[in-house]
Amino acid sequence: MRKHKIKFNEILILIVFIAVVSFTAINIKNLLKREEVKNITEAITTGSNEKKSGGIFASLYSNEDTPLKVTGNAIAVLDIPSRGIRGQVVNGIDDETLKNYIGRFESSAEPGQVGNFCVAAHNNIYTELFANLHNVQIGDRVRIVTMTNEYIYRVTSKEVVTPDRTDVLEGSTKREITMITCTDAATRRVVVKGELLSEKIIEE
Repeated sequence: MRKHKIKFNEILILIVFIAVVSFTAINIKNLLKREEVKNITEAITTGSNEKKSGGIFASLYSNEDTPLKVTGNAIAVLDIPSRGIRGQVVNGIDDETLKNYIGRFESSAEPGQVGNFCVAAHNNIYTELFANLHNVQIGDRVRIVTMTNEYIYRVTSKEVVTPDRTDVLEGSTKREITMITCTDAATRRVVVKGELLSEKIIEE
């Protein structure tokens, strides 16, 4: 009887050990993915304060005063400080582009232009740049920094739609932004819209 009890205890310890190791492995994987996001977006920040104090989680706690710059083949940097969203925007929404970047619908308006500036990104695979898009609230500010200008949009609406709702991508007589990501196992889309609030020229 004692022998069986010892075996049971050993099995129980083994199960607990496997559970702890599995949990740790998942956390490490998530941290590495966050580190990948950081490496891709680190060059966006022109200042050094975040590197000194923030580490992996630096971009989650920025503000509208954080100096940003466009790097590589990006056309802009998108930043929503209140929700910890930041990423480089490049033209195109193909799979390879969306693995690491926020993609701009090439038929849509350019940042700051009259029309509908439409972008999309993943929220649960690859770099998860729009993981917090569903948390964005009306009134939040969306900062778009290009090579020459900085645009501030104010979020005016948020809705969840079916994939066939292509009307959310239609043009506009206003200067708008539309941000899109998947939800509900990719069966629906989170759509966040905003209107231009202010703009300024970036001084060298």
